[in-house]
Amino acid sequence: MKNLIPTLLLTFSVLVTASETSRAITPFKKAFEEKYVKSSDNDDFKAAFKKGGCNVCHAKDQKKDWLNAYGLALAKNIPGSVKERLDKAKAEGAEASKAENEKLLEELKAAFEKAEETKSPSETTFGAMFKDHKLPTDEGARSVNDPEPEEGDAAEAK
Repeated sequence: MKNLIPTLLLTFSVLVTASETSRAITPFKKAFEEKYVKSSDNDDFKAAFKKGGCNVCHAKDQKKDWLNAYGLALAKNIPGSVKERLDKAKAEGAEASKAENEKLLEELKAAFEKAEETKSPSETTFGAMFKDHKLPTDEGARSVNDPEPEEGDAAEAK
């Protein structure tokens, strides 16, 4: 019985931490779904989004700091680290956390617009890709912690 209470407390704290980490992901995923998926009449596109979910931006089977080319295009247009911004706001209280989440979602909406004009690794814009009912692939994926490749490096990587 003595070991049960610490075990339950540890389990609870892990669950709370895990749910807090995902709170930045869910609103971003929902915002993408609202903008591009729900308005689509293409069932295959909707099914691909439902199956891929977070991999619209994140690289499959990689750590969460790995983003595909689309995720990198969005990140380029959202200042700072989303995780650090949310953590800082959370430490300041519920109102600050809510305000930062709302601010990030507004920045994300603007980033969607800019990313639509960005060329994907396949040389089509992301906006055209979504109109064609296609989702980004992992091509061009890298960690957001890695320096951005130089123009010459990108050409050599192809």
